Amino acid sequence: MSLGRRAFLQFVGGAIGGTLLTPIPWKLADDSAIWTQNWSWRPSPERGEITRVHSICQLCPGGCGITARLVNGRRAVAVTGNAAQAVSGGGVCPLGASGLQYLYAPYRVAKPLKQRGARGDLKGFQEISWDEALKEVATKLTQLRTEGKSHTVACLTGQKRSTMAPLWRQFLTAYGSPNFYTMPDASDSVRLAVALTTGADADIGFHWHKASYVLSFGAPLLEGWGSPVFLQRVFGTWQTEKPGVPRTLWVHVDSRAGLTASKAHRWIACHPGTEAALALGIAHVLVREKLYDAAFVADKVFGFEDWVDPTGAQRKGFKTLVLAKYGLDEVSKITGVAPQTIQELARQLAHQKYPLVVWGQDKGDKPNNLYHDLAFLALNALLGNLSPAGTLALVPHDPWPVFPEPVLDEKAYRGLGQPALGRPSTVPRTKVPVNTVMPFLEAVAAGSEYPLELLFVHEANPVYSLQETALVTQAVQKAGMVVSFSSYMDETTQWADLVLPNHNALERLDDVLGLPGLPLAAYALASPILKPHHDTRSTGDVVLSLAAALGGDVAQGLPWKSYEEVLKQRVAAIAEAGSGLVAAANAFDPATAPTDRGLSPNFKDAADLWNKLKAGACWVDVVPTPQSFATPSQRYELACQGLMASVSASASDELFLPRFHPLKPSGDETEYPLLLTTYATLMLSESYVPNAPFMNKLLPDDLLLAQDVFVDIHPETARSLGLADKAAAVLKTPRGEARVRVRVTTSVRPSVVAVPQGFGHTAYDAYVQNKGFNANGLVEVQLDPVTGLGTVWATRAQLRRA
Repeated sequence: MSLGRRAFLQFVGGAIGGTLLTPIPWKLADDSAIWTQNWSWRPSPERGEITRVHSICQLCPGGCGITARLVNGRRAVAVTGNAAQAVSGGGVCPLGASGLQYLYAPYRVAKPLKQRGARGDLKGFQEISWDEALKEVATKLTQLRTEGKSHTVACLTGQKRSTMAPLWRQFLTAYGSPNFYTMPDASDSVRLAVALTTGADADIGFHWHKASYVLSFGAPLLEGWGSPVFLQRVFGTWQTEKPGVPRTLWVHVDSRAGLTASKAHRWIACHPGTEAALALGIAHVLVREKLYDAAFVADKVFGFEDWVDPTGAQRKGFKTLVLAKYGLDEVSKITGVAPQTIQELARQLAHQKYPLVVWGQDKGDKPNNLYHDLAFLALNALLGNLSPAGTLALVPHDPWPVFPEPVLDEKAYRGLGQPALGRPSTVPRTKVPVNTVMPFLEAVAAGSEYPLELLFVHEANPVYSLQETALVTQAVQKAGMVVSFSSYMDETTQWADLVLPNHNALERLDDVLGLPGLPLAAYALASPILKPHHDTRSTGDVVLSLAAALGGDVAQGLPWKSYEEVLKQRVAAIAEAGSGLVAAANAFDPATAPTDRGLSPNFKDAADLWNKLKAGACWVDVVPTPQSFATPSQRYELACQGLMASVSASASDELFLPRFHPLKPSGDETEYPLLLTTYATLMLSESYVPNAPFMNKLLPDDLLLAQDVFVDIHPETARSLGLADKAAAVLKTPRGEARVRVRVTTSVRPSVVAVPQGFGHTAYDAYVQNKGFNANGLVEVQLDPVTGLGTVWATRAQLRRA
């Protein structure tokens, strides 16, 4: 695929470019800097002494090191990358570079608020003191517990890779509620797939630096997926020529050619949502031509051959299934990829010394179909990528638990005995908690089980960020009492009854637990760069104060005086483990790190480690490759015996094996002949925080023009609909409709409409509101029939002239 000048400039000098992701001075951002002088709330610091403070960015899960420049220690004037931090190496993405615009934004919540009017009325909010607010919440919690309704309390947090998530879980467990949820992301399904196949509670890490050939199924590696700046650095190493070392080959499979596809050596265009079928077609060739790692499969894999289940029933294995059902012609019909291309990809993979298969969608913020995750893992297993010499790592999700099992009193025991709202009975019984957010919201909205009396929403904006926004809004409105811990007056906080504002990400002490996609265990502390300049409080401290107010076993389950004490205990656990090091730039190379043992510490004790982490460093350790697996067979299980409890004994053999299992979208195909897919870019924030004004100025005119969002369609689609480039149109799905403009491009397949995420906010301020439409309002969520996770791949749609 050719790359035009405009796209090249976006990559090296603008939206993603060298000015943001390398330590190059920001000369190319001058136009944006001049434009910012028009903001009424632009801070104008006095002249004075310049100092610098290092920390970790918390605006996405990437965990990049940042450096804030301060004037007289009171006003922050810039955020850049921290060149001394080993993972990000001085880079920062557009979101991180815009961090100060969230710190000083006019839509910050400055002190606790109580809704005294109708819920949703911004004018009804009135300021109250922290003592009043905490007393009101504690009173409600005490009342519900006394009435035997502790199970009617729920929490939804967006801080998944932080100690805040297990702190909230500990609080709800000690209190007596099974309804704890995190905002969904890809790890929800991947952790379940890993648990079923390996028996471990682990995330998948990829040995990027080792890989000689990368086959990416839908993962937009250069557009915010995983740890964005780290992957940009990896991409740089792939493109760097070294004497005697061939460059890493990279093939990207997707229904849309975004920046990632344009930078890959090859783009394979497939039908939306069929990547797993293509993976199984490749597996078919590997098995048929005996190109798989036979030694690893024979020694470490269960279920490749036909097998006998614990009841004595004969079951078909993966080999039988993949040879019978995923031939080249069958897979070609499903995916739209030519048979010879499938065969070519399989042979290329098989003849590489270090092949790597990665998968995902958007920025990794959506769970996948469980069987599709199993398919991608199976392809890696056939290639031997889970062996010591392989390119996959099993990174423990939380290797340093700091929360003991709380002592449960009778009230907590009874509450935890109640079923979680919406939890399907088919959920696999593994050590991994199943994050069934969408079934929970459906149950609340329908009122089909028991009422939700109290909902905590922390560092999340589900009314905007989750798909099927009408359903989410209905669920929030149905909750008896909503308490928001947001730093901002966002779409969800507007529906709250109480707002207990958290410190901004640059004002609070917090941590980052693991970095998505890294083949290493990682931990970092995000230190405040400034004292809070509003009457806000750390949510961690608020949770602990609520536990203390409730007293009894709840208080004993959370005995810490402050959230800082909790974090110090976690750092002490890391130090006591006696492995890993504080990685400095140019002092640690993931490509040469051992995989059979931990790294030697370079810190004296827990106090020394704490001080180094507070100064902006990152602790890392290698993850030894497992010699055996904690499954019933003690092997990697292609046939997942852990699913025996989720399906009937007479179930089809396919239900235990990786397979292509599409969930049919709703709507009549004659009325909705197109498939709508969404995509993410580094230029657009689509999660908890909105696009900052700085980021909006980086948006090209063919993405947003005035208030209209452009959608991508193929020239064939445009001709069949009578639509010209830049024409105004109406995009409609079974979930709603929106006005759009059309961009005619060969970067999408025919019959596909590709829509960007991150527009359409109705909250915040004039620089954020009323820019296009929220794609989540048009998207359909389909519940995985085994896990109950809310998956998203495509939605039926129609496009007509406006």
